[in-house]
Amino acid sequence: MKLHRIFQLSILLIICVFVSSQIAVAGSIKQRMKQRLPVIAHLKAKGLIGENNRGYLGYVTSAKPKQDVIAAENRDRKTVYEYFAKQQNTSVELVEKIQAKRKAAKTKPGEFFQGPDGVWHRK
Repeated sequence: MKLHRIFQLSILLIICVFVSSQIAVAGSIKQRMKQRLPVIAHLKAKGLIGENNRGYLGYVTSAKPKQDVIAAENRDRKTVYEYFAKQQNTSVELVEKIQAKRKAAKTKPGEFFQGPDGVWHRK
């Protein structure tokens, strides 16, 4: 009986460590995304980047400033989309499509979004 209780507590501890690590990862992604927001907003306002039709940032022009920031943002978005897909038992592609529509709808006037056909539009 005592061995069974130790086993249960060990499993509970492992679950707690896993959950807390997931919360820490989510928190760090949120913090990184928040830190990048001013740069992204500036590039969007200048018409250099926009929300593409897969839910990621894309370059609208041939100029590609701050590629490291854009790549990092897209990596974190991919991680978040994979998490949502797993939670909802669906595909990452479906989450990307839904997020692309959501982000296009939230685009501010003057900023760019990419339609399903791949054409960039200014809102």
